[in-house]
Amino acid sequence: MKKIAAPRRIIITLTSLTLILAALDLMIDHHTEVTFLPHFGRYLLISLGAGIIFIAVARILVPLLSRREDYYDR
Repeated sequence: MKKIAAPRRIIITLTSLTLILAALDLMIDHHTEVTFLPHFGRYLLISLGAGIIFIAVARILVPLLSRREDYYDR
């Protein structure tokens, strides 16, 4: 696989955006009541389980559905 070199301008832009958002996050008061907070762990575990199942199914199906490298050379 070829490694794609990201232009320096993109790296600088993303780094500065990350630093700005991190600085803004320090100014926000996070001690507010949220309605979904008691169920947050449940949704997290359901999403994690679905992701693991999706990856497992993909790993099983890829060898079954893929063709050999020389399929079109025959």
